[in-house]
Amino acid sequence: MLTNWENFEINYCQMERLYEKKLDRILSTSHILIYITNGEGVLSIDTDTFLFSKGDLLFVPAECTYHLQFKTTSCVDYYFLQFQLYQVKELSVDTYKKVQIKKDSNFLKLFVLQSVNEVQGLMEELLKLERDDKGNNHFLKKAKTATIFHYFMINQQQSNPKDTIIAIEETKKYIENHYADAISTALLAKKAGLSPKYYSQLFKKEFGIGVHDFLTEIRIGKAKELLVKTSDSLRAISTSVGYADEFYLSRVFKKIVGVPPTNYRRKRELRIASYDFSTTGHLLALHIIPYAAPLHPKWTNYYYQHFRDDILIHLNAFRIQSEWESNIQKLSKDKPDQIIAKQDISDEEKQALEGIAPVYYYNFKNRSWKNQLLEIATYIDCEMDAKNFLKVYADKVAETRKLLKEQLEEEKVLVVSLYKNTLVLNRSKTAIDIVYQDLGFSSAQPKEDIQLNEKITLSYLISLNPSYLFLNIRQDMDTINYWEKLKCSKEWNRITAVKNKKIAFIQSDPWHEYSASSHLRVLSNIQEWMMEKVQAY
Repeated sequence: MLTNWENFEINYCQMERLYEKKLDRILSTSHILIYITNGEGVLSIDTDTFLFSKGDLLFVPAECTYHLQFKTTSCVDYYFLQFQLYQVKELSVDTYKKVQIKKDSNFLKLFVLQSVNEVQGLMEELLKLERDDKGNNHFLKKAKTATIFHYFMINQQQSNPKDTIIAIEETKKYIENHYADAISTALLAKKAGLSPKYYSQLFKKEFGIGVHDFLTEIRIGKAKELLVKTSDSLRAISTSVGYADEFYLSRVFKKIVGVPPTNYRRKRELRIASYDFSTTGHLLALHIIPYAAPLHPKWTNYYYQHFRDDILIHLNAFRIQSEWESNIQKLSKDKPDQIIAKQDISDEEKQALEGIAPVYYYNFKNRSWKNQLLEIATYIDCEMDAKNFLKVYADKVAETRKLLKEQLEEEKVLVVSLYKNTLVLNRSKTAIDIVYQDLGFSSAQPKEDIQLNEKITLSYLISLNPSYLFLNIRQDMDTINYWEKLKCSKEWNRITAVKNKKIAFIQSDPWHEYSASSHLRVLSNIQEWMMEKVQAY
């Protein structure tokens, strides 16, 4: 908890009342308090997830990657309060310095405070001050913000008794260590000293997953590991992970994973290492889960969230082109059977990779993703899987064009990225492929002028005047600070797409990856955005 409160200062930033069902994953530039007036869903902060519902107060620390997603059936209404927190530190007798507090695990213990209806009135009062045109209410807004944050800090330790939370966490560890034993909710509740019903409720609130689902997740994860790392029979594996027989394991495994355990093992018998993001995307489209691949909760969020337990060796995903030596070391230690990589890596990297295992290089720069997929599929004898994927993709394109027929005819579209203070058109081949070629959107830029990764000025963007923007804001502090200024400028607000609030905020993952899997995910993104009201800012 915070001590010496007199050394801390709060600065009010902004207050809004929002009705959007989804806030895409973004880096927080300030601390945020969100009060849920209506709706329920999931808050993700970095790699953790938290459930919330009506009446809850959510806290997002500064410089965290967060994502807010409401259930589609919810009626959504929430207050969104941004503020900065500083600590005043004494440098000498007469010299002091204000230090901004960011994510500090020493006192920021809780991210969802449940059923705090008292806060709603304070939030409404603060919103009225925000909307008041008078310029003399700064101190009132600051005081209201401090009151709300103080309420959060005082009450977070009282939301659940400390010993109860510790007891629930201990039962989670018990499941992780004794998953092969007979485990029931009654047994776990007894260990926590709670009734089974109350224990189940608190477990789901604390970890975002039910007790039975968590146990199943652990058991199937261990079964996957044994299928890949050992030659044990299904009967032996079922006993090792806590199931009565191999038939029950097979039913549960297929329900969770999508394929029977024998198929899963067969696909994993050859330990293939993916050396980059695009190769991972191609292999997954062929139903091949790499033995090793670059993974990171921010840079490859989708692959990290969905496949981090299946991909056994996690390679470095940050600056992999310049800091590749660490990945060579990992692959040397946990040797794969084969490595697949792009042709355009350095000769030094190639030499190092070839000293570890046989390497297949495919032509990335001069071939379409479809040809890349077919090339890789031919090498690993998965041509039928590639043909099936391409049919699925073609069907998805046709379905999307049908759904968006009216928008296709009306909109003049651009795909823009912002990095620091630089605007870039069509930063990836994926955008050009899908938006202009596969879906046939009309470009606000003359067709003959479309090129990859084109730096442009704001005045040129204004002259193109798109009616719909796909906009990527890079998640670094320099870019975010520039974006905060840009979106308030008169020049930016002259663009038709901005005036009509027709902006879809896109993420680098999957839009900047060029692979089979990323193309399919981008299509799903576009369907979702164009059929709903696009995100306001």
